[in-house]
Amino acid sequence: MAKIWTPENAGKIIPVIKVRPLLPPPPSVGARLQPQHMHWQLGRYKEDLTFGPGGRGRRKRWVVDQEAEQHNLVLNQTYDTLMAQYGFLLGLWAAVGTGSTLPDPAQTSLAAEVARTNINESAGTNTWSISRVADGVADITVVREFTEAQVGNKNLAEWGFAPAQNPSSNLMCRELFRDGLGNPVVITPASDQRLRLIYRWRVSVGPVIPQPVSINIDGIGVRTGELFLRKYAPINAFPWNVFGSEFGDIALLHGLMMGGDIYRGHVLHSADVPPNYNNSSSYTSGGFYKGISYNSYIQGSRTRTTQPVTWLSSEANATIRLIGLGYDGYPMGVKLDPGQEFTKTNLYKLTIGEWTVTWGP
Repeated sequence: MAKIWTPENAGKIIPVIKVRPLLPPPPSVGARLQPQHMHWQLGRYKEDLTFGPGGRGRRKRWVVDQEAEQHNLVLNQTYDTLMAQYGFLLGLWAAVGTGSTLPDPAQTSLAAEVARTNINESAGTNTWSISRVADGVADITVVREFTEAQVGNKNLAEWGFAPAQNPSSNLMCRELFRDGLGNPVVITPASDQRLRLIYRWRVSVGPVIPQPVSINIDGIGVRTGELFLRKYAPINAFPWNVFGSEFGDIALLHGLMMGGDIYRGHVLHSADVPPNYNNSSSYTSGGFYKGISYNSYIQGSRTRTTQPVTWLSSEANATIRLIGLGYDGYPMGVKLDPGQEFTKTNLYKLTIGEWTVTWGP
């Protein structure tokens, strides 16, 4: 309560109490990339005879002569530069070298790279796999093999992974080869041996539990709702979705980080969409779509923002209950709370401001 000014209290300090409504924060989504482990194997292929309904044949069998598993270090440039170019697919090329310099987050390349490959003998080039670990969390795994000609009789001491072929300063991680006890070792493949690297990194996005948020809509005012991600998104709605329809949340953040085309981009929807991470419904009617464009990425910011988009007076004239990104399979949106919906008419335009995604370790 505020005291009223009167001549009797002139010159006195009068306390004033301001009451403001408590509103949830604006929408914010984030992504993380963390190292997991690398499994190296030194071995060779041997031919075996096989017998079956088709007769006798031959097959190659991988025989391991030496192996170990170890952890690794993700470099700073992964977060500052590479994720803005390649999203989550950062380790499609394996590199090995002869340098023995200890790894440091500020490094960008191997000390002395001698070979780089994207070959998986059994699956082809540039192959990788993804597996769900938990809600919003997935592991990406690659298997890469260096041939006898690439590494035979060379003293290999270091390794790393990169998103591109050119042997330059583009590594996402770097480490020394280590034995099972964590001690640095030098691997010298014989002329008939190959080196296989199996590397896994973990990505996560959030929030996966719907979060209260508020949106300030120009000309309408503040509206409250729930920000949600969806695990499943119909694959036809994401032609760029290399992860598959069951990884809609991962794919969305992957695309946003790179400034990619998220199909039609922004969506206004009249459907009463349940803000549920496991909701796999496809909403093919009642949606109004606009393309997506981005502000230029500022190196080192670890943040990407979209540009505002405007629906003209002749567009999206309906009661709006959801604001999101995507198409009928949009994997992210803000479901407006009951009573917070608004009706757009042909009397005005509607501008939706920027969306922001941040990332880091």
